[in-house]
Amino acid sequence: MQIGFIGIGVMGRPMTLNLLKAGHQVTIYARHPEKPEVQEVLQAGAKQAPSPRAVAMASEVMITMLPNSQQVEEVVSGSQGLLEGARKDTIIIDMSTIAPTTSRNLYALAQEKGVHFLDAPVSGGSQGAVQGTLSIMVGGEREIFERALPVFEAMGKKENIFYVGPSGSGEVVKILNNMLCGTIAAASAEALVLGTKAGVDLDMMTRIIGVSTGANWQLANQFPMRAFNGSFEPGFMTDLLHKDLGLALDLAATYETPVAMTALARQLYEMTRASGYGKKDYTSYLKVLEQMTGVEVRNKEQQ
Repeated sequence: MQIGFIGIGVMGRPMTLNLLKAGHQVTIYARHPEKPEVQEVLQAGAKQAPSPRAVAMASEVMITMLPNSQQVEEVVSGSQGLLEGARKDTIIIDMSTIAPTTSRNLYALAQEKGVHFLDAPVSGGSQGAVQGTLSIMVGGEREIFERALPVFEAMGKKENIFYVGPSGSGEVVKILNNMLCGTIAAASAEALVLGTKAGVDLDMMTRIIGVSTGANWQLANQFPMRAFNGSFEPGFMTDLLHKDLGLALDLAATYETPVAMTALARQLYEMTRASGYGKKDYTSYLKVLEQMTGVEVRNKEQQ
């Protein structure tokens, strides 16, 4: 298929590469084409367009993978946006994590122009993006979801691609997932720092917790890959998780639902950002706790 992609970053770069590997022809737009990740996808066979509008003119399916609602709105419905160049019956797929209300507004604008719009946020981090095993949760029309399946299957694990329901539904589930991601990661960091300060070996702690009731994905995957080696290189930046928890608070306010733990977690990641780790992985909350307590939670070979 002729696919357009906008948002060549930590997630977008490997997603684009996987689309190319699957045999799709990809046209991209990038504000900073000189960046290494953009050059990599161009060298892999992607074509470059001068604007989102030009991407749409060359594409059957257009994908956005951007940091926030404002940027998605600009790229989709701005003066040089996708809707300015999209032909009737083409599909826009927003794979960013944004407000469900924004997704629904863009869906309505697309409908007015005879264009289809799906919200399809992902989970699995940069590792899942590289391996093509992302979980994808999709809101919009089921018929359009079915048409877009070959595109999703190039980036995600087949059994983890879900049609959720009407427009905005995919974003709601993604926000719920990231609520749990943030709170569980923060609780895990606190437990590990306390255990280390109390003199227990890190490997022993994680082995036991991993087969006990405190087991969780963050402890089994994200912390070993991003934190225990001391790198804290982002699979998912603190700034982005902080943003997503803000979306969760907004959603909760809309539906008058208390989310006290989410509110606290957002403050913990605000503290992490204030400590200078906004562009680092969200497991950097561990780093903040380490500095406060005077211990380091590291694999033995890193100590």
